[in-house]
Amino acid sequence: TPSEAAKEADALLLAVHWSRIDDVLKQAGDLSGKVVVTCSLPMDTGNTKLIVANTSSGAEELAKTIRKARVVCAFNTVPSEVLFGVYEAKRKASRPSLVYCGDDERAKGVAAELIRDAGFDPVDAGSLRIARYTEPFALLVGQLAYEGEGGPELAYRFERFGE
Repeated sequence: TPSEAAKEADALLLAVHWSRIDDVLKQAGDLSGKVVVTCSLPMDTGNTKLIVANTSSGAEELAKTIRKARVVCAFNTVPSEVLFGVYEAKRKASRPSLVYCGDDERAKGVAAELIRDAGFDPVDAGSLRIARYTEPFALLVGQLAYEGEGGPELAYRFERFGE
């Protein structure tokens, strides 16, 4: 159950439809001190648009709801269908990127470790406020993955050029 999972875990991945967030949080119980990595996008019930955007994000709203937890936004910018392939290829020199953001440095460290363990190169995008940009970026990736050619097994990679 969500309560059993939350009680025993140091970190939790919240991966539910936005319409179920309150119910799942209620079932989970006290999350004080827990690292909560959210990949839940604040989508309407028809999955056609973000219902939280521009001046806030789903991750920020979640952090307001569970104030004593340490919220990190991650794993929402890649389709779930790519996770197994990335994990299987994690020994390769070049890994796909995965952005994450949060306000608690230790929680972000936990998230970065989970991202690395899943086979991605973690990219720290900054404070939780940056989820205002990563959540719409997730919609772009979704558009390319589900409406574009090649199927949903899509990942991205950021590379720096210059110095």
